This record gives sequence, C-alpha cells and structure tokens, in this order.
Amino acid sequence: MALPTIKSPSAATSSISGALTTNSSAEFAFSSWGVDDESQYCVLFGHDEANDRVLQILRKTGRDLDRIIREGRLVILRRESSAPATVANIDAAFSRAVGKGAMAIRYLGNLGMGQAPLPGRGADEVVELESGATLLADRYPSVIVCMYDINTVSGRLVQDGGFGTHPLSVCRGALRQNPYCTAGDTTNAA
Repeated sequence: MALPTIKSPSAATSSISGALTTNSSAEFAFSSWGVDDESQYCVLFGHDEANDRVLQILRKTGRDLDRIIREGRLVILRRESSAPATVANIDAAFSRAVGKGAMAIRYLGNLGMGQAPLPGRGADEVVELESGATLLADRYPSVIVCMYDINTVSGRLVQDGGFGTHPLSVCRGALRQNPYCTAGDTTNAA
C-alpha cells in the first residue's frame, strides 16, 4: 500500500488508518518528509522491531538521526504501557513539539506482533489507544497514520482498532473517508 502524498499536514489535521503488511517505502516516505522539514516533528510509535526498522531505513539515507532525536524532532515511543499511559505519552510528545515551534507533527504508529505481547488487555487496550490517539488529531497540527501488519494481528483488531477508530483511511493509494469508523464525532478534514 502506498500512502498518498501528505507533505504538509499543517493545513489540516487527520487521523488515518491503513491495514497492510510491512511496507518500508510508506514508513520511510511519511517519516522522511518530517525529518527533512525542520518545522515538522515526528513521533514514531510501535513495537521494538517496527521502530527499529523505520530508524534503520532513515539512517541509511545519511540523515543525522542522533541529532534529530536529541533536538526532540523525532521521538520514539515503545509499545509497553496501558492505553491511558500511552496516550498521555503521545500527548506529552505532541505538546513538547508544539512548545518548540512545530508547525506540524507526523505520528507513525505501527501495530503488529513483535516479540513482546500486546500490553495490558490486548486487543481491547489497542482499541482504547487508537481512540485516544485519534482524538489528539483534533488538538494538534498533526497527521496520525496508524499502520497494521495484517500478517500478525487479528482481523478483529484491524477492524475495531484500525478502521473502527479512524475517520480516514488509505485505500488503493488514496485518502478516503472511512465508512467503517464507529468512533464518536471525530470527523477531521483531510
């Protein structure tokens, strides 16, 4: 699955879901635009293997990721806490970015089964996390992209956590209103 071109999220905020297998080019493109533009900040969230894969891809391009991480323009959050604690960590990362002058925040969430099991209550915890992250899109100049590795998570989790909580989705390379979103009034402009 290719992500549509979302180079300047400052014009609108959105929460997007995508169900896909590991897609290095999508992860790279979405993250690299944020690291290249000093007015944008990135938050990378997921299990260790997914986060390491994105960082490895970005490092191969010669970018000084250590500097970007020290500056706080790239924040890496691990999947290890309860949904409320994780949403609070994401909120804090977004707040710090805005406090440092971020014009836009790119959040890339990778959900798949790494070596560690899903934290907390498993699938129910993921749905709560996804709902909370989606609500952050209304409060910050952000584009939140949550990708699901359909090879390692259940169909129920993709349906309820991915499509059930995000008002927009990527389908056939285009950004679309998500007809499967069951979350409250979280309609965002794209």
